[in-house]
Amino acid sequence: MQKVIFVVDGEFMRKRIIALKAFYFDGPGIRRHCLSHLGPDERLSRIMYYDALPFTGRGEHPISGPVDFSQTPLVARKQQFLQSMRITPEVAMRLGRSAWQAGQWQLDSTKLGELMAGELDVDDIEAGDIYPDIRQKGVDMRLGLDIATIAFKKMADRLVLIANDADYVPAVKLARREGLTVALDPLWTRAAEDLRENVDYIVNKLPRPQHGNYPNGLHIFDDPKEYDPFGRKAGRPDDEEPDGM
Repeated sequence: MQKVIFVVDGEFMRKRIIALKAFYFDGPGIRRHCLSHLGPDERLSRIMYYDALPFTGRGEHPISGPVDFSQTPLVARKQQFLQSMRITPEVAMRLGRSAWQAGQWQLDSTKLGELMAGELDVDDIEAGDIYPDIRQKGVDMRLGLDIATIAFKKMADRLVLIANDADYVPAVKLARREGLTVALDPLWTRAAEDLRENVDYIVNKLPRPQHGNYPNGLHIFDDPKEYDPFGRKAGRPDDEEPDGM
């Protein structure tokens, strides 16, 4: 049996799965998605999941005043999610940290556009329209280093990268030079051009998102590098016959 390791950019996957409403985003849901990639002669070796611990500091909201981030519902949900990952089989979490960028706050992009267009007055901005500029630190570095380790130590026969960021290109190129097959699952996004060019192939396993302008089922994410080595259509179980057969 060939071993397959999944390397998952957690923040990217979370945003995409929630946007598509593809499945309940927790440990079992992520594992089921990864298992859908496996061929008949492959086994799941590990799901390497990269994320950041939630920010739990304190700050001063421009409208509502003092805030303790450790007591917010967002942090509670993140902690619950991380716990679901800890108890999911074959999952290894690699966690960076979350940092508040110099105590900066951001205005919701939609509200900012309305404000700049003169459709919204400053006095109409509410507390929920402003959020802290919190970013992940140390996550991309861990992900890249682990891809290199997997390649050098021959830990897998195939690696499936769930991401769409060009920052991972150097690690992917190194892995392929070491003989590792690298597949990219961009979750029906248009991945960075450099990343697309440097993987062996692209394979989407989620159901194909539909677009209202394409009634025949075509959509804006078709990729010429799309390929499934096992000949299965995206979003269709192995035992389900395609239409017309």
